Amino acid sequence: MKIAVIGGGYAGIAAAIELNRLGFGRQTTLFDKRLRHQKITQWHKLARGRHAEHYEVAFNHLAERFNFNFAHRGVSIDALLADSDNELAGNFDAIIIAQGSHTPANPPGVLTLDQLRDDHASQHLVMNMTGKNIAVIGGGPTGVQFAFEFAARGNEVDLYEARDRLLPTFDSALGLSAVAAAKRKNISLHLMTEFLEFAGGKIVCRNNTAGGGVEKRDADHVLFVPGVKSTPAFTCDQFGRLEYRSDRRFYAAGDNSYFSGRGLNTKSAQAAVRKGQHVARTVIADLEGKPVEEYAYPELGYFVSLGTDDAVGYLLSQKTAFSGRAALFMKEMIERQYNLYLQGFPVYP
Repeated sequence: MKIAVIGGGYAGIAAAIELNRLGFGRQTTLFDKRLRHQKITQWHKLARGRHAEHYEVAFNHLAERFNFNFAHRGVSIDALLADSDNELAGNFDAIIIAQGSHTPANPPGVLTLDQLRDDHASQHLVMNMTGKNIAVIGGGPTGVQFAFEFAARGNEVDLYEARDRLLPTFDSALGLSAVAAAKRKNISLHLMTEFLEFAGGKIVCRNNTAGGGVEKRDADHVLFVPGVKSTPAFTCDQFGRLEYRSDRRFYAAGDNSYFSGRGLNTKSAQAAVRKGQHVARTVIADLEGKPVEEYAYPELGYFVSLGTDDAVGYLLSQKTAFSGRAALFMKEMIERQYNLYLQGFPVYP
């Protein structure tokens, strides 16, 4: 029995760890184009001057700890779906596609999260930004967290969001808390403002409010984090199997998957870990001809860092939003939980 896991993000690593727990680590091969697993939800701390190595773990170390095999190479999903044996250079009984999301565009002259993941020069630049004029495009969790980190280092920060509030995919209470905190930190907010281009030290945007128009502002650097896109994106049944495949060898987990049913489907590390675990259990049950459980993991909460002394988030329901040091404590505890998970502690039952 051989199992392939394509992608070593949160979902892929969770699947490999769960397969090992179920006794199938040696039969599992994880494929990734990078050499290190990146805890991308902690990446904003690069702007504190922290090196990326604090938020990475070598796949070889994880493979040794959790008894799976690591293949250092990228996999074309189109080629995989067309001829998996040729693309993977071997026959696998089950294939879990766990490639995550990426920045949907890369305008000239800007920094993206994808660049920061792979380019040491970009990492060094972000780690050493002080006294600069920085524009952050995107008012979601990633953009908000980077904006507060940049502001804490003495940078002049402009935060742009095309919609009418910060953290627009969450309840408005979280966005309002983030707005209040941004004002205290002298972060200039530009809501309902669409990024057009960055050239000649000028950021060009369109204000979409009544009476608005094209605006230009000075900027030394632009961080472009408007959100992420899954390409390709897979629709799965409530067990994690690709719905349109008849051979039943293919499964998906993480940001690139949508599970039918009542389980959590957000593009978050929390959902990715739980989907990875669930798909691993589904794979083994299918291969052994046993009953499969439905994916029904409920959301437990979500927290966004607002610098080194504040955060905003909620537990169980977005209607329970709170901020301050209690929220920051919860954010840090969630990060520590994942760090312990990678060390082999069973903290995600």
